[in-house]
Amino acid sequence: MKRRDPVAGQAARLTLGVWLFTAVMFVMPGLVATGRLPSFAIGHIALDIALGIALSALLYRVAARLQESRQAIRVGGVFAGVCAAAFVFSLFDSLIGGEVLRLFMAGHRIPEDVVNMTVSNFISFSWLFGLLGTIYVILQTHQAVRERDRQLAEARSLAQTAQLTALRLQLNPHFLFNTLNAISSLIVTGRNKDGEKMLSRLCDFLRTALMADGSGSVSIGEELDMLQTYLEIESIRFGDRLTVEFACPDDLLDLPIPNFILQPLVENAVKHAVAPTSRPVIIRVAARQEQGDLLLSVADNGGARPPNSGPSNRLGTGVGLANTRRRLEVLYGARARLETMVHDDGFLAILRLPADVRPKLELVA
Repeated sequence: MKRRDPVAGQAARLTLGVWLFTAVMFVMPGLVATGRLPSFAIGHIALDIALGIALSALLYRVAARLQESRQAIRVGGVFAGVCAAAFVFSLFDSLIGGEVLRLFMAGHRIPEDVVNMTVSNFISFSWLFGLLGTIYVILQTHQAVRERDRQLAEARSLAQTAQLTALRLQLNPHFLFNTLNAISSLIVTGRNKDGEKMLSRLCDFLRTALMADGSGSVSIGEELDMLQTYLEIESIRFGDRLTVEFACPDDLLDLPIPNFILQPLVENAVKHAVAPTSRPVIIRVAARQEQGDLLLSVADNGGARPPNSGPSNRLGTGVGLANTRRRLEVLYGARARLETMVHDDGFLAILRLPADVRPKLELVA
């Protein structure tokens, strides 16, 4: 299928406007000098204008054909096209009697032979085709710049989408590995019913993940429902050691957020607060608005990690938290951030998002 030229229509309108103005300019000097316009001049002007429009169309084709060429070739080609169009137009007017030249230069001495009339016409009308050639080049250059900007924006969007997809692919296998390992442990220890229940919840969780909106965003309510399914899986592993609380005003439940943005924060709390201890731990997921921002928090009371227990990823150096920060950077730039804090009671992670921005990048996984 032949690609439509987006500039052709605009160039055609400008060309017709230039030649209409030129026709008026052909007539005005004769009217001013003699006070009248010979009737036979109308036909000559019409023929010249028709040829001028046809030559302008060819000149446009030349400029379009050379659009992707090197600058020197393009400038030289358009210049040659301008000269050729001006020469043909001048020669044609001279061959039909040079009436346009006579009207245009009324009151001046007009050469009688075809050669001199052609030269005079060429000098007079080179500027006209030069103007049209310049207009065509400017229009095509502007369109090319717009097209490159569009392609660059599309390429950046695709690159960001690929980054988000890669981050998601890093998170999902990590969670799947832990869950499948837990199911295996339950079966080995004879807790077959618990293993079957966990497997069923895992299927529900994966079904939710596969059916996630391709726009990359979900409502807060949908994200909390997904977290509930995920935590039901973990509660089978830890039993009464894990308690979950959700706190979100009803008027915030429909606000859009990036899908699975809270899951790695909750998984981090399970890994570092619930798994290492035998006492009950509460994980609290909350949402609130503050000065136009949406604050999503995941807190636990698992206690501070002892200073002699080795390096910890709880301050945000782990894969899950690092990926969450990267997702926020890709989606929102500097308008969103992840804040983490270790305190005596446990750990707090706060996502600060612009409440008036909807994530728009598509995820392909």
